[in-house]
Amino acid sequence: MLRGLVVALLLCNLVVLGWTQGWLADVLGYSPTPEREPQRLAQQVAPESLTLLSPQAISRMTPAPVCLEAGPFTPAELGAAEAALRSALPEGGWVMLSREKPGSWMVYAGRYAKSDVMQRRADELRKRQVAFEEVRNLPEYEPGFSFGRYGSLADAQAQVQRLAAQKVRAVRVVRLVPPSVNHTLRVVRASAEQQASLSQLKGGAAMAGHAFTGCGRDAGN
Repeated sequence: MLRGLVVALLLCNLVVLGWTQGWLADVLGYSPTPEREPQRLAQQVAPESLTLLSPQAISRMTPAPVCLEAGPFTPAELGAAEAALRSALPEGGWVMLSREKPGSWMVYAGRYAKSDVMQRRADELRKRQVAFEEVRNLPEYEPGFSFGRYGSLADAQAQVQRLAAQKVRAVRVVRLVPPSVNHTLRVVRASAEQQASLSQLKGGAAMAGHAFTGCGRDAGN
């Protein structure tokens, strides 16, 4: 009995195999629809228009973020510039870089109302072997003598002390350029959408005429 059951199962398997492979099509009059690649391709709509892209190609198609910055802004201009930037980016979407610009001071003697007085003073300085030069291109201080220009007030005052030790009198420190602080607004990684938003600012009045451009050489610092 067990042997008969095994034979029956074997015959059933052979029938199923023959039907799935199409061997019984002539006997049964039909066969299952074959699931082969040519038939699947025939069902595709315009398959020639499809292009397979590698992950590297997809990454190249997506614009990479770029570093953009605008400025420099004075402290008085900074508030309006940041307010304009908030309309394009979320709060914290940018960083502010501050740079101090040193002033300039001159150790000075003058102004001389008479040329002969100025000449006598020049002769006196030469006798004392004190280095000096006539002031040029500074109408406010002409005619007069300069004993050096300095990037800090302390250095200029030190020069006055040295001149005093040489018996040089009537010299003083004058400020030519005051020290200042300038600010730059930087978007370190601006996406394509953010780049479009920033371009709309176009360096208008709120931006004090500055537009967002590529970051400088120190962008990686």
